[in-house]
Amino acid sequence: MLDKLSHALLSLTLALFSMALFAQSAPAEVFEGSMDSGGRERRFQVILPDGMKPGQRLPTVIALHGALMSGKSMSRIFGMDELARGSRVAVVYPDGLRRRWNDGRTGSADGPNDVRFIRQLADRLVQDGVADPKRLYLVGVSNGGMLAFRIACEAPGIFAAYAAVIATMPSDVAETCPRAGSAPFLIINSTEDRVVPWEGGEIGPLARRGSVLSTPETVEFWRRHNRCKSQAEVKPLPDKDQADGSTVMAKQFAECESGSPVVLLTVEGGGHLPPGAQIGNRPFLRSMLGAANQDISAADVSLKFFKRFPLPR
Repeated sequence: MLDKLSHALLSLTLALFSMALFAQSAPAEVFEGSMDSGGRERRFQVILPDGMKPGQRLPTVIALHGALMSGKSMSRIFGMDELARGSRVAVVYPDGLRRRWNDGRTGSADGPNDVRFIRQLADRLVQDGVADPKRLYLVGVSNGGMLAFRIACEAPGIFAAYAAVIATMPSDVAETCPRAGSAPFLIINSTEDRVVPWEGGEIGPLARRGSVLSTPETVEFWRRHNRCKSQAEVKPLPDKDQADGSTVMAKQFAECESGSPVVLLTVEGGGHLPPGAQIGNRPFLRSMLGAANQDISAADVSLKFFKRFPLPR
């Protein structure tokens, strides 16, 4: 367990990471929105492909930032916008209150109802003619990934598929998750993550605020939940960037009675950064958060995964 000084340094590192600006081309259609949820104003940003016509419903990804981040910093860091525009996909970046999400860990019962907010946001996107209700998807990073697990349990049937990046399932959510409902799940985690440990337990820098399952336990939970056979296809992915100090192994549980597969991408040697994140020449970030794998892009892999799964008609 990290000592108090390490926790403080890691908190500072995450804050700096969330504020870092990354060069990218500006999308043609960007809209700022807000809505009331539980008596609180909740804000979000919608990024649409070039030339979208009014009422033209698109596959839509809601992307949840990590703790100490915002929707805008998620947009800059994650790298999904350019990919989505090329694929005719809308991307929506909501903001957590005080840069955090209530992901269901112990001690968060009195926090904002973020499951309700994301459900309302999905409804709003459909009502406004932005989202195809059969092709709504949810991806989350770190704290946002933990919320994605909670939403999959507590509000099934809204999203056709999920992706959780550098995140594992909160223990309390796993204990109360109903058996009903299943959905395809992509999980992308790193073996050397110092914030959300591969082996589970208390997480930093938010120690003493709840615990999470290990990555293997999280994958096994969803394998059983989706009624998948225990046999999995395992294969290494190409080591495209041998200088990043990490490699990726893919494990897929595809034979599932529910029709909802579970895929784990293990970043061997990676740290608490989404694969494909571009952090530039920031050695302090690298020393605190670990290596950023560049063999894959978590944003690209998530989009390709989502395209395989519309909700049943």
